[in-house]
Amino acid sequence: MKKFLQSIGIAAIAATAMTAQAATTTATFSEASSGAFTESFLVTPDAANTLVVRLSGMGSQFSALSFSLWDGSASIASVSASKLNGNYLAFFSDLNSTTVSLVGGKAYTLKVTGVSTPAPNSLGTVSAFNGSVTPVPEPESYAMFLAGLGLMGAIARRRFSKRAA
Repeated sequence: MKKFLQSIGIAAIAATAMTAQAATTTATFSEASSGAFTESFLVTPDAANTLVVRLSGMGSQFSALSFSLWDGSASIASVSASKLNGNYLAFFSDLNSTTVSLVGGKAYTLKVTGVSTPAPNSLGTVSAFNGSVTPVPEPESYAMFLAGLGLMGAIARRRFSKRAA
C-alpha cells in the first residue's frame, strides 16, 4: 500500500510539472464590413522580455493582416502576417530579441490592422502569453543529482543485503 501511495504521489508531481505553463490571453476581433480596420488591445508582460504574440485570420476573410506593438505614441515592433495554407499568420517574440526590450509589468498597446473582405463577420484571433526560457543546469546541479542518485542506490543496496542475510 505504501508503494502504491508513493507511486500516486510521484505521478501527481510529474503531471503538475508537465502541465505548468504561462498564462495566455486570447482575444478575437470581428469585422462586419469590408475595408481597412484597426483594433487595439492592451498587453502586459509578467517579466522583462517574455512577451510572445500570435495573430491569425482566415485568408478568405482578410486580404491583409498585421500588428504593431506600441509604447505610448511610438511603435516599437511591427509584424506583417504571411499567408500559410490559406490563413494569415504573424508571430512576435521578444524572448531573445536584440532590437526590442520590453519591461515587465508595463502595459503596451497591440494594434491589429488589416483589410477585411466582403465575407460577413470576418473573425481573427490574437493571443499573447508570457514565454519563459528554460534555464540550462549548471555542472554543480548534475554533480548533486548524481551524488543523490548514488546515495539512493547505496541505501537500496544496503536494505537489500540486510533482507538477504
